[in-house]
Amino acid sequence: MIKKRIIPVLLLKNKKLIHRINFDETTDTYVGDPINAINIFNQYQIDEMAFIDISKKNSEIDYELLKEITSEAFFPISYGGNIHSLESAKKVINIGFEKIILNSVLLKNPRLVNELVNYFGAQSIIASIDVFSNGENIYIYDYDNKITLDDSFIEILNKIVKLNPGEILFTHVNNDGNMNGNNVNLLKKLTRMTNKPIIFKGGSRNYSDFKNILNYNINSIASSTVFIMKKKYGGIVLNYPSYEEKINIHENM
Repeated sequence: MIKKRIIPVLLLKNKKLIHRINFDETTDTYVGDPINAINIFNQYQIDEMAFIDISKKNSEIDYELLKEITSEAFFPISYGGNIHSLESAKKVINIGFEKIILNSVLLKNPRLVNELVNYFGAQSIIASIDVFSNGENIYIYDYDNKITLDDSFIEILNKIVKLNPGEILFTHVNNDGNMNGNNVNLLKKLTRMTNKPIIFKGGSRNYSDFKNILNYNINSIASSTVFIMKKKYGGIVLNYPSYEEKINIHENM
């Protein structure tokens, strides 16, 4: 049985770590220096981590910062942000990242996604899909243009699945960063729509939510917020479940 993972997702913006709520730039809060954060998380023996750079659209990838990050980290790391060519992906992997996270190119440049899957292997590619829900309706959220797409969600998802990524990271935009709880009904729908391994992100309040969500048909739970503040409206406290807490989270699975 594949071990279910607990994954901190750290957001990079202009070389700094930030926290954001519901994809709204006006909520950005400074969290700290990424290298200091890496050194703190090294002490927690974490499963893995993801860095997503949300700096200005079409910004250059800061390869020097990425080198600093991988040189300090004692755990597997994934990276997403402004990967628009095989060459940029090669540089990221050669720096020491184990997986590439792709978002906007999934729809804008599916040929590149195929190229990356064929070159690195499906296990190295994570398809990141931002999901917006409105009642029973589900939409793809286009982060670049700040709109929801009118196209059928399941049709878009099926096109992405055919590109053969190793995993799919679903981020629930409505709940992301607000610590209001996970939308379990949405998660149930998503697990019925694909057989691909799922990472779910959005709304988690605490480690108990992790345990609840991991009981569903997903591979991993991810969060930006829980790992940088232990409670809603709390201060910045970088944290991760202890060995005993992880055992409790994985019990009865």
